[in-house]
Amino acid sequence: MMTIIRTKDLPKYEGKEVTLRGWAYQIRDHGKILFYFLRDGYGFCQITIKKNIVGEEIFKKAKKIYREASVEITGEVKKDARAEGGYEILAKKIKIWNPSHPEIDQEVTPDSSPDILLDKRHFVIRGRRTRAILKYRSDALKYFRDYFYETGAFEVTPPLIVETLPEGGSDLFEIKYFDKKAYLSQSSQLYLEAAIFSLNRVFSILPSYRAEKSRTRRHLSEFTHVEGEFAWMDFYELLEYMEKMIHYVLKRTVEESEDVLKDLGIEVEVPSIPFKRVPYKEAIKIVREKGWDIEEGNDISDAPERDLVAHFGAPIYLTEFPVNMKPFYHKIDPDNPTVTRSADLLVPVVGELIGSGERETDYDSLLKRLKKMGLDPEPYYWYLDLRKYGSVPHSGFGLGFERFIQWVLKIEHIRDTCLFPRTRFRLRP
Repeated sequence: MMTIIRTKDLPKYEGKEVTLRGWAYQIRDHGKILFYFLRDGYGFCQITIKKNIVGEEIFKKAKKIYREASVEITGEVKKDARAEGGYEILAKKIKIWNPSHPEIDQEVTPDSSPDILLDKRHFVIRGRRTRAILKYRSDALKYFRDYFYETGAFEVTPPLIVETLPEGGSDLFEIKYFDKKAYLSQSSQLYLEAAIFSLNRVFSILPSYRAEKSRTRRHLSEFTHVEGEFAWMDFYELLEYMEKMIHYVLKRTVEESEDVLKDLGIEVEVPSIPFKRVPYKEAIKIVREKGWDIEEGNDISDAPERDLVAHFGAPIYLTEFPVNMKPFYHKIDPDNPTVTRSADLLVPVVGELIGSGERETDYDSLLKRLKKMGLDPEPYYWYLDLRKYGSVPHSGFGLGFERFIQWVLKIEHIRDTCLFPRTRFRLRP
């Protein structure tokens, strides 16, 4: 019976015969010796194929494959300091599942344009850099989930087809839902707020959709939203919770995702906490001094946000937003009724990473603000009920996961942070 292993387990099998399945990432032909550099999804392994060991017939077949051929190698694991990871497999048997095709090297080339790279994304994801990014996505999702679980939160899965709108505005994907009008979810926040009455602390990691017609390097039409809502948590406890979460995930990144960081050639610095808190009025003054013509009462976004973060040289909380700048659910600060108890976490490279705040708990105030925003209260009947039956102070946040990846891995464009990006002009593959 053959022992099928993964590349990451090679050191455990030194001197033993194993079978490895994967794809030929690189092929080098040295006459009577062939080298495959095999990718199996868990790492890479050098395969040495000698004619005098595998026999002439198998050797001839082994020479006739192309890059990305799918193969099965059986052989002895040998220690070799020159090989990546310090081990190689000396092949004894080879099974070729699919030999690939000679046109593979023309599908994606070093000078392919961004549009071609997106059209051929199904090939690009096989590359070493993109594989490393996708591997880190998986790692980071685990780290976030671990933090939520360790702090007593439960994962829930709210609907993605919705009738009510947490954000409002025109950036909505409207769909026909049988004989009714519905929307793709912008955020799971409202449903998470309902869930705290059952489970106290909850989180979700789900897609969200924004039909923004922007063409920036930090916007996607479909993105992964890491959201949390917490009963009996006030605004200041929320700020502490979020900065500890970021610190936790980055610390785990440095400790456990070394392979990714090595493949991408980057170092991750874990910022110190607490993060600096910068009131909105102070931020407006700073960006105006830097040449941005932004009047008080307007959003600070994209390039000005990045300049603001660069000014401080570290992640910051942007706080004390005017009431008219934030949606209806943000709590008005009782100590200063002109501002909300809300905060955006801004980080280098991308700017806004998290939107957060304490939620409004007063029924009358919530109803008044819904109407002021021009929203029909009727579809929000269930959300208003939360303020009538057992309302408690609570807070929450939403983090754009692809922006997090972009920041941590220092990626220039957000489209490179996910499997198959969806933007204003990209719906394929």
